[in-house]
Amino acid sequence: MHKLPVGFEEAFSLYKPDGCTELIGRSDYEALLAPYELDREKKQYLDEALLAIENDEKVLLFSRFFVWDMCSERNKYDIDNYTELMPSCLGKYNEAYAFLVLLSCVPVAEKEMIRRQIPKEYYQDIPHRMLRDQMKRYKETGRIDVEDMPWKMNFYTLTIFLLDRFLFIPYENGEGFRLYRSNKTGKVIGIPESGCIYDHEGQLLSWPPEDEATAQSEGAETETPEDEMQTNETADEQSACGREEDDKETACGDGSRQGTGYEYATRPAKRPETFTTTRTETEREITGYYMNPVGYTENRQITIDKDEYVEVLKPGDYLIALHIPGGEGYTPERMHHSMALALDFFAKYYPELTMKGFWSSSWLYDKRLEMIIGKGRNITNVQNLMFRYSDGENGHMLYIHLYKNMESRLRDYPCTTSLQKGAREFLLNGNRFCTTGMMILKEEALNGAAYYTEEDERHFYELMKAEGIQ
Repeated sequence: MHKLPVGFEEAFSLYKPDGCTELIGRSDYEALLAPYELDREKKQYLDEALLAIENDEKVLLFSRFFVWDMCSERNKYDIDNYTELMPSCLGKYNEAYAFLVLLSCVPVAEKEMIRRQIPKEYYQDIPHRMLRDQMKRYKETGRIDVEDMPWKMNFYTLTIFLLDRFLFIPYENGEGFRLYRSNKTGKVIGIPESGCIYDHEGQLLSWPPEDEATAQSEGAETETPEDEMQTNETADEQSACGREEDDKETACGDGSRQGTGYEYATRPAKRPETFTTTRTETEREITGYYMNPVGYTENRQITIDKDEYVEVLKPGDYLIALHIPGGEGYTPERMHHSMALALDFFAKYYPELTMKGFWSSSWLYDKRLEMIIGKGRNITNVQNLMFRYSDGENGHMLYIHLYKNMESRLRDYPCTTSLQKGAREFLLNGNRFCTTGMMILKEEALNGAAYYTEEDERHFYELMKAEGIQ
């Protein structure tokens, strides 16, 4: 195996083989592939690849372990353990391995759905949201390898659910800050842990070292909301929780990459100064840096009274990760309705998880987009529901979704929407975008209260003006 899952040895020590000689039951296998009507050659290749796995005792043992592990509690709320599955021992069938392991997760995961008494209509189409694209690519290109393994695992292991407009996954919070709510005004304040490093614009450079091992990440589904296309707000869209690994390669020293996403997506703050947070707590007060809920941390400290402010979110609490599939309805109203359904769903079928609210990460949440498209648009209206914060991501995600890939040359790109055109001008003027995280706690998910104040917004625009960002 080219890369083993994180925690492989510890997990394998807990595995108890059941002696089964099949990776997946043939009736399940045939039923999952039947809707796609593969031609004889392509279907035969998958059949032979499955037999190659099952005919090798050692390969089968580890393959069944991977299925067991992917569907276990260990991976339900932290999907970063698996980034790829590519063996070296199956010859021409190596590329099919990850797909067949993922496919084999579906009937195993279905047993868990039955145990929880979740109605079939909630999950029967979930694996096919990935299978449709996978089979389309296989038919058109002959490629069957799996791209973006962590994201697609959610669907094959049946841990993601479509509730009205949005997709939802249980998620264990691992971010390096805490939220507090005033019992007098309802105001929610965020204070980062000590040791967070921010750049001059309040964008996170790194969480404290001790938190790195527990930082959470989610994959991303990319589709196109039709209502956004119709209003010319965006040419593309991506999942709210898409945290994609930064591409550290830049244009420096490589002329072929100048003018592409490798230059614009990884652009740092205009000024090199940074600041490091501290957080102190006494019997009566907590002092730390102020997280402005429009999406950055201010270089100033505040003190809150513990008699007034109650901690409402900390690392380790459970949230519901929210993802945005394509289609119409990317509006505050549909988000509220979907979140209410999600809270009811997880309270009923996952009662062991006390959900504190919702988490998400997307280029769509960057406050800088408001500087381009203005207020009152779907993108900005949805932003206004959120407690946004810098989660250390750069402009990579925006670039590949607006301009299709990192290789696209910005000046020459055939922009067709106002957002593409405005973002291009913004970048060519020396500015940058940053993917932004967000939280919506259960209370605000139901009552629609805003997290930011006029003062918060004024501070943001004063910072942008001072930095020469316009």
